[in-house]
Amino acid sequence: MNYETLIYTIKNKIAYIILNRPERLNSFDITLGEELYSVLKNISSNPDIRAVVIKGTGKGFCGGGDVKEMHFAKDKPKFLRDLTKAIHKCVVEIRNMEKPVIAAVNGAAFGAGFSLALACDIIIAVKTARFSTAFIGIGLAPGCGTQFFTRTVGYQKACEYILTSKVFNSEEARELGIVNRVVESDELETTVEEFVDKFRNLPSIAVGKAKMLINKSFENDMITHLELESKTASESAGTMDFMEGVAAFVEKRKPVFKGE
Repeated sequence: MNYETLIYTIKNKIAYIILNRPERLNSFDITLGEELYSVLKNISSNPDIRAVVIKGTGKGFCGGGDVKEMHFAKDKPKFLRDLTKAIHKCVVEIRNMEKPVIAAVNGAAFGAGFSLALACDIIIAVKTARFSTAFIGIGLAPGCGTQFFTRTVGYQKACEYILTSKVFNSEEARELGIVNRVVESDELETTVEEFVDKFRNLPSIAVGKAKMLINKSFENDMITHLELESKTASESAGTMDFMEGVAAFVEKRKPVFKGE
């Protein structure tokens, strides 16, 4: 299927999504929000896909919401309401998807674009990338991202960066605990592939359940979460991958997982 605002391919069990509005720094309009959500839903229900990579074309990862469209919208409150809802659906799908999602940040990640990266499970960024929550800078209350950012960096740091729309680089993002790896521009693709190669060969059901448990840990109390861990471990013990994993351990060989 052809998309107007993105490029979608599957290669060797990995889904690649390229945001493709370079003339707008890959910023979100309603169409991009709807197309991205549709692709993410399809990926989520496809058991053959082991991991997802989200990238941007041109000079940026994603510049946030399309400010020009905001400017020309006749009913600006309605436009922002519709746009943020479209973006939120993508964020929720990324977090609920029991597959690892990698953000390959090749340039600017501002506003909703920064929020999109924060929703991902692993962020790999080039040294020249720049980040900002950005909303305050255009007189807008944040439409997304404040919860993810605050959980990662803490309250005072969140206030410093969000309330002032502070722009910061990849190394600072790494020090804040936001970015996993900072690489040279010509190393981005290779580094991303190092990660996805791991996910191609790891037990995908167990990886997906582990991601679910990490996310649930933010909302569960200790007793509830321990029970969920016990239940999830028990369920995963019924998979072929678990049987292969323990057999390989006993036989002192490398396991061959099939995602079953």
